[in-house]
Amino acid sequence: MKHRFSKRKRFILFFIGLVLAGFGVALSTRPGLGTSPISSLPYVMTFIFPWTLGMTTVSLNLIFMVLQVLILRRRFPWTRLGQLPTLFAFGFFIDLGMYLSSFYVPENYLLRLLEELLGCASLATGIAFQLLADISYMPGDGFVRTVSEEYGVPFGTAKVCFDSSIVLLALVVSICCFQKINGVREGTILAAVLVGFFIRILQQPLRVVKRQLVKT
Repeated sequence: MKHRFSKRKRFILFFIGLVLAGFGVALSTRPGLGTSPISSLPYVMTFIFPWTLGMTTVSLNLIFMVLQVLILRRRFPWTRLGQLPTLFAFGFFIDLGMYLSSFYVPENYLLRLLEELLGCASLATGIAFQLLADISYMPGDGFVRTVSEEYGVPFGTAKVCFDSSIVLLALVVSICCFQKINGVREGTILAAVLVGFFIRILQQPLRVVKRQLVKT
């Protein structure tokens, strides 16, 4: 049986997902153990420019938006411009999360690691909510989707290559600018493994949430 899903409920779920994802990035960054792969380059950029993590995230993703236009040219579907408000909202919630988490930064390594894990769990939940709502997506994911569709690369493969390239570029920029590695640490590896793992774990519980989206 095919269900009709409430658009209002989907927007609410999507909004909650953005909040959780933004706070997840902040929580996984604040302990100083690295951050998620997709945020690694924006994080390194905060050491170079007097910008917030939200600002560098928005700036980098705007480049991914432009790349989508350059690849698709006249075939670019203008509905994908919906990625822009999603991006700006995400950047705002990252900075809000960074601000709210700045009042207590644990010195104990185990507590910092716990905060890193909480950040990964929050980010995974936010992403899972956004996928379930199916309203829009980030320009980085839009770029991966464009490459996948245009060049026949499986989305999963393109996503892994994309994330790996971002981390590699973060390492190169860090070494070139500081002669050492900044912003990429064990937390980056943890996030790369755990976020996808948490999303898979959430698939079963989220079936209950999906039933709540059915239009009544």
